[in-house]
Amino acid sequence: MSIQKKKRFKKLVQPQEVIVWYILPAIRREITNSLIEDYNLPQKEIAKRFGLTEPAISQYKKGARGDIELSQDIKNKVKLAARNIAEEDSRAPREVQRVLKYIQEEGFLCEFHKKFGLVHEGCDMCKLE
Repeated sequence: MSIQKKKRFKKLVQPQEVIVWYILPAIRREITNSLIEDYNLPQKEIAKRFGLTEPAISQYKKGARGDIELSQDIKNKVKLAARNIAEEDSRAPREVQRVLKYIQEEGFLCEFHKKFGLVHEGCDMCKLE
């Protein structure tokens, strides 16, 4: 069964779980696609910069991982991250952390947490430092 066809069942999860299960793969997917399409980097080089395997990068490229949609604001940050990785030889984990920090600071994490997890009314877990 494809990822798109799987039903997502909401359950009580921590915001960090939402990051690991949904947001992080989506960021890696977007960065991978940008590095391939905009900077013509080979998958082997992308894997090296992420510290991942080539098959993992192939799955991000095909959309088999990270199948959630990111807002245009987040995509803009991801494009900047991809540029930094390609042009400044910055390591991908550092750039991913910058995008994750932006997602949390701008309140996007809370939106994802509500979408993918059960949260109680008035939940403010994502805002805790």
